[in-house]
Amino acid sequence: MLQISPYTAEEHNELAALYADVASRTFAYDHTRFIHADQFQSLIEGEDVWVLRCEGQIVGFIGYYTPEHFLHSLYIRYTHHKRGFGRQALQFLLEHYGCAHELKVDRINQSALKFYEVMGYEDVTAEADAHQTWLRLRSPLRIALKTTAAIAVGD
Repeated sequence: MLQISPYTAEEHNELAALYADVASRTFAYDHTRFIHADQFQSLIEGEDVWVLRCEGQIVGFIGYYTPEHFLHSLYIRYTHHKRGFGRQALQFLLEHYGCAHELKVDRINQSALKFYEVMGYEDVTAEADAHQTWLRLRSPLRIALKTTAAIAVGD
């Protein structure tokens, strides 16, 4: 069962290391991007941060900017990909905040684009941003889960 709880300072070092590991693998194609665990604090500044756990182990985190309903970060350990955690995390956001959200994803990041497409996200990139290296996507209001969601939310 996936458990989702608010971020606490005690989890900082583990989440910072998780960020550095996942981001450096995900953005390996961008040799201009320097990724280090020290960037984690500035990454989450001003955001709601949710920690994803399975069987007590941290498997990922969400960074969500509430004023704009913008999903800034969804990082899941590579060893935990393809287990439904990303899908459940997105459903949690829709249920918890009660509205659709947007995000940006690099055009070259085909695995993320495919994931969000399967989840029902729609390309809402403004015409003025058509030259950017990213696409802006909007979530559906509901995500179809393959199985009954088993999410526990804690404080």
